[in-house]
Amino acid sequence: MKIYNNIQRYIKYGLPAIMIAIVSCTDELDSEAYGEPVLENFYTNPVQAEQALVASYSSMSEIAGSNFWGTMGNDVIFGEIGTDDFIKGGRTAENNTPLLERDTWTISTSSQIIEQMWKVNYKGILFTNLVIENVPNIDFDDEERKKEILAEAHFLRAFYYFDLVNSFGGVPIIDKPLSIGEFNVPRSTKEESYTFIEDDLKIAIADLPSRLNRDANYTGRADKGAALGMMMRVLLYQNKMAQIETYGNQLFALGFQLTPDYTTIFQPEGEWNSGSLFEINFSSDASILGTGIPRRVNPNSNKGGGFVQAREDLRNEYEENDPRFDATLFFKDANYGTDWYVRKYSWAPYSNYELPAIGGNNNSANNIRIIRLSDAYLMYAEAIYNSDPTTAIEYVNKVRTRARGTAAATVVPDLPNSLTGQDLLDAIYHERRVELAGEGFRFHDLVRTDRAGALLSPYGFTQGTNEIMPLPINEITLSNGVLTQNPNY
Repeated sequence: MKIYNNIQRYIKYGLPAIMIAIVSCTDELDSEAYGEPVLENFYTNPVQAEQALVASYSSMSEIAGSNFWGTMGNDVIFGEIGTDDFIKGGRTAENNTPLLERDTWTISTSSQIIEQMWKVNYKGILFTNLVIENVPNIDFDDEERKKEILAEAHFLRAFYYFDLVNSFGGVPIIDKPLSIGEFNVPRSTKEESYTFIEDDLKIAIADLPSRLNRDANYTGRADKGAALGMMMRVLLYQNKMAQIETYGNQLFALGFQLTPDYTTIFQPEGEWNSGSLFEINFSSDASILGTGIPRRVNPNSNKGGGFVQAREDLRNEYEENDPRFDATLFFKDANYGTDWYVRKYSWAPYSNYELPAIGGNNNSANNIRIIRLSDAYLMYAEAIYNSDPTTAIEYVNKVRTRARGTAAATVVPDLPNSLTGQDLLDAIYHERRVELAGEGFRFHDLVRTDRAGALLSPYGFTQGTNEIMPLPINEITLSNGVLTQNPNY
């Protein structure tokens, strides 16, 4: 059984306890508190530590599930739209103003999407800060579990800050629960923000176990593999290539393996497969437990929003007979758009995930795949393509061999060992594009490699502005000018 069931149960009881603790005003009341605990008598035992940790996952589920506009802001939707891979789609050209703004690169400072991206991530940071501040004071019989709880919280905090930095650039760094009068924190630089993220991940890497060494009940939590994969991504987005090799070697030593059949990865049977480093777990037929992403990306004719439709440029990128094409995209005739939809987060009849039987926007069972081993292989190859092209080709070919599966060697053939320099780098770029299509990475790959201006300007992208989003205008207003807006917004 997925640990997400436990996570939801703990959120039901643990999260309200934390929220009550935040808003309670005990200096005006002399009576003893009954019912849910307040801050003064919470964080007293390991069970409450576990509840608080699981509550720290709640913002992650909002970003990919239960928060309507937060889910719209997920990289799988918002991050793919407006690139050379995907258009907005939907029922009409004007359908959904915030997504239309992204599609045309005219993003408003009052967008509901960017406002929720900011709020939900900082909510998650608050919950992780509460764990990091209070759990050290709790007595544990199992000191290793105590270290793991804190390491897991550091991973989650890094996850939330990474989403903020990718979206907005440098952001306010808040490393503890704040008291009244401390709330107005100025922005740190992007470099300072990244350093903070790396420091959190170093703690996570040092103290988290690998799920490969635990039983099935551990599945669903961030582990050492997730932390190492996330660190590689954080370093990649900063072009710190030398360090990627170091962390990649640590990751590969853990024993994760590519699952043999690419076409199963985004099916129910592919959840937490041997090549999955981190996923966000979801359940079906209960809106609070499910993800809203499939509801957004399935065709209108299949009870979906019809958003995120593939451009011809992406479709032409696939080599002939590459099995990943059909595993990633499918055609469904519609009144508007390209008519090509993302299969990776579809439901029946376009995947083995059942169409939810009850109403609600956020009730699909599809797990959201966050970090995959093939992504790590390609990050590693990109990091060493110049210094060790032979090994870089070896890791790219691991991905290509898995892609062709049981087909002939002429299908998605191995890269030749003679490939070097820009040709090899272009081959790695190609592989990332087709292997990870529809998973939310294309825009960030173009920005970090300085290709966004050339490739996205035909769609309205402005270099020097659109690499990051504007800060929500409400946050700037509330800060009384302490927060500064990004240039040209």
